[in-house]
Amino acid sequence: MAASHDVELIALSVGGNDLGFADIITSCATDYIVWYSYCHDDQQAEVDAKIDGVMADVGRSVDEIRAVMTAAGYGSSDYRIVLQSYPSPIPRAADNRYAESGWTRTNTGGCPFWNADSDWARDSLVPQLANRLKGVAAAKGVQFMDLRDALQGREVCAKASRQVTATAPASGTTSEWARWIDSQSTQGLVQESMHPNAYGQQALGRCLALIHARPTGNHSCRNTAGSGPAGMYLTAG
Repeated sequence: MAASHDVELIALSVGGNDLGFADIITSCATDYIVWYSYCHDDQQAEVDAKIDGVMADVGRSVDEIRAVMTAAGYGSSDYRIVLQSYPSPIPRAADNRYAESGWTRTNTGGCPFWNADSDWARDSLVPQLANRLKGVAAAKGVQFMDLRDALQGREVCAKASRQVTATAPASGTTSEWARWIDSQSTQGLVQESMHPNAYGQQALGRCLALIHARPTGNHSCRNTAGSGPAGMYLTAG
């Protein structure tokens, strides 16, 4: 494929599955719905035990991409690799529009997480992974795009956004940009829960277009409050 196309930029999103994001979400949701206990302490220990190995694999992925490109006839200056982090699909506790007690987070919002676990995911887990990926990017000499704040205010259950309903039609300026946890398949495939939805993907695509125009340096991609996916912008760092 690389030999028959003029490849200018390769976006690499890797590490989350190896770190067990799906298992973390499942564990935290189960602890909220079934066990009435926190997940962040046990899950943080799991992450800490895995993350060095995951980052080593990410580094090898960069090396393998370069080897493939070299075999396809590319020089090191003919293309760029952009290693990117992950956006948080859930908000901080203070930004959640549903009460911690009761069943609205589960049955209405689709964000069944305790406040403490939400804050841990948003302010510890996502930044930890982003910072480690940034370190790999620096070690391997590739660009880094930080997406940790890309969905800020657009997350599932965020106060600044609203869920799409029969009376609240989909809108890139007001709707959530991620899929809620959905066991009834009303919002698409269950495995797409806690992933960017169509608006979220459009926003991430805009981030990629923006960094394509920035051939050097690391950047963070953020959204503009009250604007649609076209309102994404980059900040240095």
